[in-house]
Amino acid sequence: MTTIFVDRDAELKVLDRLLRARLRGANYYVLIYGIRRVGKTSLVNHFLRERIGFRMDCSGIVTGGDFFRAIYSNLRNLKIGERFRDVLESYAGLYQRPLDDDLKMVKYSFDLLNSCADKIEYIIVAFDEFHLFIENISTLKLRGGDFAKERLLWFLRDNIQRLRENIFLIILTSAGFLFEEYGKADKAFLQLLQKVEVKPLTEEASIEMARQLLQAINIDYSYEALNTIAKLSGGVPKLIEEIVGYISAKDNVTSADVIDAVEKALNAGFFDDFFEAYFSFLAETTKWSKVTIAKILRALAEGMKSPKEISKETGIRYHTLLNILSDLRKKGIVSQKLEINYPLLKEWLLARELPPSGIKRIDLLRQSLGITIEYYIRELFKHINKKITLEGEQFFLGTAKKFSLGPIDNVSGGGEIDIIAHQTDCSTLVGEIKIGKISRNEVIRFLKRSEEIKERKTCIIIASDADSLALAEIIRNGIIFIQLKTLNEIARKIGFPKINLPQ
Repeated sequence: MTTIFVDRDAELKVLDRLLRARLRGANYYVLIYGIRRVGKTSLVNHFLRERIGFRMDCSGIVTGGDFFRAIYSNLRNLKIGERFRDVLESYAGLYQRPLDDDLKMVKYSFDLLNSCADKIEYIIVAFDEFHLFIENISTLKLRGGDFAKERLLWFLRDNIQRLRENIFLIILTSAGFLFEEYGKADKAFLQLLQKVEVKPLTEEASIEMARQLLQAINIDYSYEALNTIAKLSGGVPKLIEEIVGYISAKDNVTSADVIDAVEKALNAGFFDDFFEAYFSFLAETTKWSKVTIAKILRALAEGMKSPKEISKETGIRYHTLLNILSDLRKKGIVSQKLEINYPLLKEWLLARELPPSGIKRIDLLRQSLGITIEYYIRELFKHINKKITLEGEQFFLGTAKKFSLGPIDNVSGGGEIDIIAHQTDCSTLVGEIKIGKISRNEVIRFLKRSEEIKERKTCIIIASDADSLALAEIIRNGIIFIQLKTLNEIARKIGFPKINLPQ
């Protein structure tokens, strides 16, 4: 997938100002934070273009020796590495045979940076997912729990303060929501850092990113399609890339295509790796297990809002559940109203066979994606750009033997009238949409509302069925009844995605 970088000018300007201030002697180090996959790494990679420095992934580093080796390798790979080759040679022994003392190796890492910085104008050093390095080394190596973590943080703080003035340190983390819960050592460490939050892209920037990606792979698109990508992604660049990837086989993309592709991708498990990593991150940065968090979020995705109901359905003790929900709120994972915040996470949870129900909730998934019958029908009618004829009483519940519609040049609805479709012959289709069986009273109310439309019109009702009194009223008023299953026949005739109809 083509890499597209948009709408980060403000963040880049902040980094540039802080770098310049640092090189003039200011004690500035930077912490870049934001939700997972929001674009922190891309921001730093873009900032490093045409500048001297490197970004180092710390997520898999568990020892002081690993930390030293990673820094050494990145320094050696810089284009200007020749200018401090003698320094690298003097530390080669530690690279080949690191000491078992993790804190000493961390100290030597900062000593190495200082010695190399003495040979050049400046260097930018970015530690990505640095919180995971802190957790890994304090838990797996130092084995001292919170005490070991505090000791490591004080140690890191001292060494960062010893960095040369021409070293610009950037730390990246997805754990920004932990700031308020940090202890004294954490807060003292954070006091060193200027915080820069990377937020999700605005709707306008999300649309622009989607547009550039689609153009890069020569796909035509509608504005509605771009808007749908922006909405579903929530402004998370990685999700925009994923969604565009799932529609890349098409030559022309509509809003319905986007929703259809995302639904299929969710059901096929294509987002599993993305969200499994998110749950691993949540488990790493909270005291709750992945299974426990998944149970609770799935219950919320299914629409449960009462803690008592969630406790009963998940089997989690009520007071424990209250503590977990409080944590999830504090960390911004759910809102105060217990709505799931991370884009597409709710939909992914509904597409998995997860407790408490243990089954896929495709009905709720489609509703959450905005695939209501009304939405689908309006999109379907928008794409009727030629005259089509449906023949067979089975399509119309006996109200017609055949019916022609199209071309249609404008579709609206969603208020008092479910659908209003203007045809090129200057006639208008005015429709009522009903999932299930329509009643006589509903038919009468529809007719009364349709009286507001004065132009030449044909009234249609799209529903699964009609009771006998309703059908008599429909025939008496000359309404065309179109069964829901007929929608897929219309879709077939115009090459539009079909819809899985309710049983």
